[in-house]
Amino acid sequence: MQRLSELVIRPETTARWLRQSLTRAHPPQALLLVGAPGVGKRTVANALIAAWLCPQRTPDGACGACESCLKWSEEGSHPDLRVLRPSPDQIKIESVREARQWMNFAPTIAPFRFVLIEEAHRLNPAAANALLKTLEEPPPRYHFVLTSPASDLLIATILSRCQLVRLGVVPIAELAAILVARGVEPAKAQRIAELSEGAIGRALRWSQTDAVEWQTLESMLALFATLGSAPSISALRLAEQFRALCKQLEGGADETSARAALATGLEYLLRWYRDSLAPPEKRQFASHHAALEQLARRTPPAQRLEHIARITEARRAILGNANAQIITEDLFIHLLA
Repeated sequence: MQRLSELVIRPETTARWLRQSLTRAHPPQALLLVGAPGVGKRTVANALIAAWLCPQRTPDGACGACESCLKWSEEGSHPDLRVLRPSPDQIKIESVREARQWMNFAPTIAPFRFVLIEEAHRLNPAAANALLKTLEEPPPRYHFVLTSPASDLLIATILSRCQLVRLGVVPIAELAAILVARGVEPAKAQRIAELSEGAIGRALRWSQTDAVEWQTLESMLALFATLGSAPSISALRLAEQFRALCKQLEGGADETSARAALATGLEYLLRWYRDSLAPPEKRQFASHHAALEQLARRTPPAQRLEHIARITEARRAILGNANAQIITEDLFIHLLA
């Protein structure tokens, strides 16, 4: 169990508000935690709920030693917590109905009961309407925490019944320093901080020695680094390697589908080309300065802008069920032309 005080939460005003909320007699009726993917919404939600379920909580979080804390589980098996997650890509009305039946009973060992709805924007219309009825007339001592990448992805009536909490990213330099303090080699910490764009949850996951996702992204950037020197005859081979790397991103932490994984790879390729047009001091991939400069020398700015348009169109086509092999091969042929 992680205590709230152990988490890196940005902005600091949000961290301060969350800690102060634990000094009140009762939790908010419904909280909506909003932030970019990987920013730590689930981690913050768990730490916050664990604290509220603890009769001996402090502004730092749960005590970690009481009966409630000893029964805590990140999987949601605590007797006074019910977790709703997409299965596989949406939360259905049956899950909300089961939670509502569970809400007929009083708390077992904690002073309150919580329903955590992860990726609440995945509620299908029937489930969202069922949840709305519960939020309008919640049973005593029942509270809700929802997470979502953006508030406008939820229907307005649910949004109006939630207290909004926005979680931000950590500045790149600060995030790199945090990773170094946790034992990550400085050069690797810098690369992880750059690629995660300040999302600390994603960065901490990638810093693990067995993080396949991070190793794949490192290999993907190494492939992009060849675009400034590779001959045009390499286009089909590089397209094949790119698809293979994207394949390794499937089924990751966010249960990524095949097309979503390809779209993610193309998003990083898009950022790579945008970086080649940016001043050195404003580049996201600062640790790949030499490769970006090589691409800039090979390809004039106007042509790189045209390549950015092609990558954007390729990503749109992939998400629209176009043939992945044809799209990526055509793209790499143009990038190396």
